[in-house]
Amino acid sequence: MKYGLVICPSCGRARGVETSRKTTSCSCGRRVKLRRSMIKFETDSPKELAEMVGQANEQLSSGKKFRRRKAKESEDPFVRVARACMTLKDPVQRGEAIARGLTDELGEFGLDELRRVLAVLGSNDPEDLVRRLTEANMVYEVGGGRYRAV
Repeated sequence: MKYGLVICPSCGRARGVETSRKTTSCSCGRRVKLRRSMIKFETDSPKELAEMVGQANEQLSSGKKFRRRKAKESEDPFVRVARACMTLKDPVQRGEAIARGLTDELGEFGLDELRRVLAVLGSNDPEDLVRRLTEANMVYEVGGGRYRAV
């Protein structure tokens, strides 16, 4: 799923939207029709979108025009999730942390994404991990082999 950042023409605040939608409602009450030219930033990651909306609102509230700040060399989201989980020794806690990390980074995940994180951690059995997480009600299937953390 693609996400975008738009700025309300009425109140001037930044807002995150799904780019597949045609309209959105601003907190000021205005209905905003989305056009390709209105989208100031686009990403696949809901987490990155939230950071950009915060950055944009900070700049706009100080009277500046929105300019995307250059980010540091960002690493692969799978490596970020794996690094966050490396210190966890308990397999249940580690599995839950991986699922939450992938949900935060991507919105939803499948076996391929899980396999990439597990490869960084030195493991390679995503099917078993998904089975254990679903049995423990830590993830649920949203359809077509795609999962989200609870």
